[in-house]
Amino acid sequence: MKLKFQKDIEKIKDCPANNEKGERILFRCVESELSEKSFTPNAVLLKPKFQDTCIAWGLSVFSTFDSANEMLKNLSKNKRVNYANIAQATISDEHGIKYGSKNKKHYTFFPKEEFNVVDNFKIVGDNE
Repeated sequence: MKLKFQKDIEKIKDCPANNEKGERILFRCVESELSEKSFTPNAVLLKPKFQDTCIAWGLSVFSTFDSANEMLKNLSKNKRVNYANIAQATISDEHGIKYGSKNKKHYTFFPKEEFNVVDNFKIVGDNE
């Protein structure tokens, strides 16, 4: 399975650590206009600060709308200008790796190279 940013990820030992098997509905805070920009990992946005941190190469996603909405509400005012919506996708093993953290509400999703995040994530709900 070739992941997006594979060349960077494979430089980090045991990255990603595991894959939670099966299908999951996951949620992500996204920009008002859904585009690739909403799916840029922190390792790219803040390079070189997090380039050696495994989870920074994945996408931060949540197991519930409420968890994602809570994250959205806790963003700084500057970030909330850009990140105003929550998008949902049903993610299966064929789409990439779902790394579950100790906090069962949060996952890091490492999409496969050919997985189109913009086509698969859809803006949902009222997060006012």
